[in-house]
Amino acid sequence: MKRLLTLLTLFAIITSISTAQIKISGTIVDTDTHDALEFVNIALLKQDSTFVAGASSDTKGLFAFNDIPTGNYILSAAFVGYRKAYIPVNDVNKNTDIGSIPLEASDVALKDVTVTANAVIQKADRKIIVPSDAQIKASNSGVTLLRNLQLSRIIINPINNTVTVPGGDAVQLRINGVEVTIAEVVALQPADIIRIEYHDDPGMRYNNAAAVIDYITRRRESGGNVSANLANVPPSIMGWGENFASAKVNNKKSEFGVNAYWSRRGIDWTRENQETFVLPDKTLQRIEEGQPTKFNDDRLNMALNYNLNEPDKYLFNAALRYNYQKTPNQFSDRNGIIRSSDNSTPLTISDHSTWDNNTPSLDLYYQRNLKNDQLVIFNAVGTYIDSKSTRRYEEHRDDDLTTDIFSSVTGDKYSFIMEGIYEKKLETGKLSGGIKHTQSYTSNIYDGNVSTNIGLNFAETYGYGEFQWRKNKFNYTFGLGVMRSYNSQGDSKNEKYIFRPTLRVAYNINDNAYIRYNGYISGYSPSLSDLNNVEQEIDSLQIRRGNPNLQTVWFYSNTLNAGFNKGIFGAEFYMRYSYDHKPIMEQITFEDGKFVRSNVNHKGFHRINMETTFKLKPWKDYITFSISPGLNRFISLGNDYTHTYTNLRVRTSLTANYKRWMLNFELMTRWNNYWAETQEIGERFHVLMAGYNAEKWSVAVGMFNPFAKDYTQGSKNYSRLAPNVSNVYTGNLGQILMVNFTLNLNFGRQYKAANKRLNNDDTDAGIMSGTKK
Repeated sequence: MKRLLTLLTLFAIITSISTAQIKISGTIVDTDTHDALEFVNIALLKQDSTFVAGASSDTKGLFAFNDIPTGNYILSAAFVGYRKAYIPVNDVNKNTDIGSIPLEASDVALKDVTVTANAVIQKADRKIIVPSDAQIKASNSGVTLLRNLQLSRIIINPINNTVTVPGGDAVQLRINGVEVTIAEVVALQPADIIRIEYHDDPGMRYNNAAAVIDYITRRRESGGNVSANLANVPPSIMGWGENFASAKVNNKKSEFGVNAYWSRRGIDWTRENQETFVLPDKTLQRIEEGQPTKFNDDRLNMALNYNLNEPDKYLFNAALRYNYQKTPNQFSDRNGIIRSSDNSTPLTISDHSTWDNNTPSLDLYYQRNLKNDQLVIFNAVGTYIDSKSTRRYEEHRDDDLTTDIFSSVTGDKYSFIMEGIYEKKLETGKLSGGIKHTQSYTSNIYDGNVSTNIGLNFAETYGYGEFQWRKNKFNYTFGLGVMRSYNSQGDSKNEKYIFRPTLRVAYNINDNAYIRYNGYISGYSPSLSDLNNVEQEIDSLQIRRGNPNLQTVWFYSNTLNAGFNKGIFGAEFYMRYSYDHKPIMEQITFEDGKFVRSNVNHKGFHRINMETTFKLKPWKDYITFSISPGLNRFISLGNDYTHTYTNLRVRTSLTANYKRWMLNFELMTRWNNYWAETQEIGERFHVLMAGYNAEKWSVAVGMFNPFAKDYTQGSKNYSRLAPNVSNVYTGNLGQILMVNFTLNLNFGRQYKAANKRLNNDDTDAGIMSGTKK
């Protein structure tokens, strides 16, 4: 009997062991940097390659398989841009932590990794977009890849080469967390881009920017690369070009880089104005018949960069930048004939302005990784801006010179920006804080009809703390910031403190749908060009006057967005309500026979922005179609006026890719804005492009506005004293052929140098312009 009980007990133990349910876990890291890799596809297979279970690594690179029977297994880990790894897991009979599993970056797109139709991963604070192989092959730069992805709310203007959101706010561009210029994004080789992180609702870490696009790329190990992207219109047709060049060389822990951007414009514009002046004793109307007037602009931006990096320890980066702009004919230039309602002899007018700008800057950056998932960052930037502007305005009646206005402004500005950030990852979130201080001194010398010297001191300090907490499908972010702004000119001084709280709540309904809310209070300081007591004549009837008493503005924002993406269909909804308290807007008064235009703090300004994007992929990523209807509602509350305006708009895009061939068509109706008493009539354009991308080069041919002869902009001012309507147009940007050529050459193996995560600069020269706006 005892022998029987012993056998039964032994059988029960063996049975329980063989049927035990255990846990297999581990962490996915990068081979060279040892950084955690998120969203890696992990499969657990039997010895005969039979599929058992699948998982994906989280933001810390962690993964786990629960309730797995004992036995022998093979674990596979795959991610776009990395070589697939296979790890044997033998004799599993208890909970097993495999530890760190390194993945090695690959210089070629992996053929054994399949990106599904739903290549968008929704996180609480951003979207993760993994480009497909077809999208990468159809792109020749970071900008064209962004265009092929057709992200909601992202507008790429091929004419002025800008990336914005509806309403015109600029998108903050980053590479591996580092804020960069459009030139550096153009220099990106699409095959080096692993994924794009789209922060469509950024928080305090990004100073509540309109949107952030962060390119996560492979980092080269040794050797180097040279690239160029040349887009030009034949000179016989028009002066237009966007040209980029860059080079990088790596040596052990160091990386040396240089990049350059040259933009040129030579376009004829025609301006037509209808102005009304309500004088005390009469109303005068003036109609201006414009003549073609040249706009010339050349910009050259260069940067030398040195990067020293020890993975998981420290990063030092030094960048010497130089920006140069020469505009012998500004966009505001005009020639024409003015006819008045008082039947006086017509006036012949000429308005010509120039601008020269030289801006060297030095950027020093240090990043240190500490124990227990802590990080500190320090950044210091010194900038000098040497600028000069001139304006000559003349009115002739017959052969007599009746109005002669000349101004020349020479500016010197010295600024220093310093920022520090601390971050700590927690088990269920993240704690971060930072402080940023900007200090500048500006000296402007005004000559001509007005002669004076202006010295401006400006300081702004911003500190914040933010806590992010994850709970099931919810993600909560709480933040509090304080901003101090200060400016002085002579005996006039202004100082203000603004508290900047932030609340964000995100709920991921499932893998395909989400909804988010973001609310914050912020503020912004007056422009340096307005903080002066200078008066400049605009024409024979108008004067522009500075205002040293301008106050910092409070800004309130509430955003709600939601999205759904599954299979071939996607839809996203965005709505934002914002309010400027005491905004800085123009005010027109009549004094001593002149209409005086000056910026003052008014009562308030309300905006409502809405946009819905519908996206369809009928044939994988080979054909993508999107359409985005939108609405803007503005309520402008001035000290002595109230204006409302509503604008409807739609934009659409069609992208077709086959192997290395690509075709793209974009169309935008006008997106009109409103501010103070002026309605800005936006541009309306469409672009058709087709091209071929080889491994090391590409060529594309495109046409601006193939179905229109003219390109137009304009504005309407509804002032009680001096309303006006302006129309600006050119035939140079209608049915214009453009040729784009790119070249990407790599040599040697390449080192995975880290990139910095802050980039501060100063571009405001602080000069007031007397041109007609």
